[in-house]
Amino acid sequence: MFSINISPICWILLGIELLTVLALLIFVLRPLKAVAKMTPLEESYDPSGETGTESDSVEREDDSVQTAPQSAETETPSIESETVKEENHSDDPETPGDEPEDMETPLPKVSVVVYSTVDEEILTEFLKSVCAQDYPDFEVIVVCDASMETSGMLSERYSELFRNVYVTFIPPGSHNLSRRKLALTIGIKAASGDIVITTLANVRIPSEKWISVMAAPFIGNPLIELSLGYSHPDYNEIGGVSSLYKEFYAMLTDSRWIGYALMGKPYRGDGVNLAMRRDTFFRCKGYSKTMHLHTGEDDLFVNEIADSTNTAVAITPDSILTTVWGSQAARLFSLRRSQYDFTARWLPTGPFARGGFASLCQWIVFGSGLAAALLALPNLIPAIAAFFVWLIFMIWETSFYRKAAAKLESAPLSWLVPVFWLIKPLNNMCFRSVRRSTRFKNFTWQRHKLTK
Repeated sequence: MFSINISPICWILLGIELLTVLALLIFVLRPLKAVAKMTPLEESYDPSGETGTESDSVEREDDSVQTAPQSAETETPSIESETVKEENHSDDPETPGDEPEDMETPLPKVSVVVYSTVDEEILTEFLKSVCAQDYPDFEVIVVCDASMETSGMLSERYSELFRNVYVTFIPPGSHNLSRRKLALTIGIKAASGDIVITTLANVRIPSEKWISVMAAPFIGNPLIELSLGYSHPDYNEIGGVSSLYKEFYAMLTDSRWIGYALMGKPYRGDGVNLAMRRDTFFRCKGYSKTMHLHTGEDDLFVNEIADSTNTAVAITPDSILTTVWGSQAARLFSLRRSQYDFTARWLPTGPFARGGFASLCQWIVFGSGLAAALLALPNLIPAIAAFFVWLIFMIWETSFYRKAAAKLESAPLSWLVPVFWLIKPLNNMCFRSVRRSTRFKNFTWQRHKLTK
């Protein structure tokens, strides 16, 4: 039963299992590990006024976010001391070097562009939340997918309730275009801020620091053109027996593009929580290259302009938005997944190949260990060895997933992670076969009419 006379094929299978585990942990799961190790960006704006110098506005290379306490020498001087200074320097010529060293870096104005298809009550609650942000200079531009009369009524009402909210609408007769891209384009054209944040009206904002965190990468760093935020659906609304798997799939998909961005290879973003420089949008001609598609305002647009030097990740507990879909949550989740599968053809193949290889490796680890155990029976040594290799691998892999899930505010799932990872390729195959007949709906009305 415990003889060392084991068939060479069993040793080969055990070697394949071990090598696959090492390849997964070292290379294949790097994006997931990057998210698990993600550290929040240092906020560039402190409402208390204690920080805000140019040196504080730039992201530090280390993980520390502590601010050194102010010494007594940096306290605000008295009126008498200021008078003495003025007398001593009244005859000195003014030079650029005489400027105070603690002068605050001017904060750019931020325009929050909101696409709204929700009712007035939900929109009002959203505006109350966004207008409570601690960022000192921002405006909110709401683009309603409604008639001019409705938009006029909302504009009149909100101008009385909020000082920095402006309402416009999508013109009628534009059904041969992507409604969302058109709405965002109209909003960005109307924006007066240097920084633009795109979002939806049916989101929950977790903190009054949301705008500050999203704008932080731009302050003091003119090279940054994109700030990638993150949003996720309210998983409690999805329900059903498959809700846990959907949460697993969404977290794994999102951790892939976030991990690649952290590794300096951004290829996708989240249009519900995306910040950019306004001039970058127009320099790249906005969504002109993908206006024939209903979607792509996040992944295709980001992939077009993002690189390792102009893109930052701004994901903290204060900046993660929750999308509220209500009773339509399950349907919209599947629709969104189908749309991302469709637009993936225009994105780099590397991240998706890595994801597919990760799923394949799960089966290689499981299958090679099981085959070695069965072929060696009644000898139990290969079975014990294969079990321990698989067990250690599952513990490490689940640990990476749990840490990444905690960063993205998703359920840890624990023992379900290995099971879901094994069924993922089967689920993808079934989902794509069912949705294949509806792929033409991803084109706008004018385009898919010509393809019939």
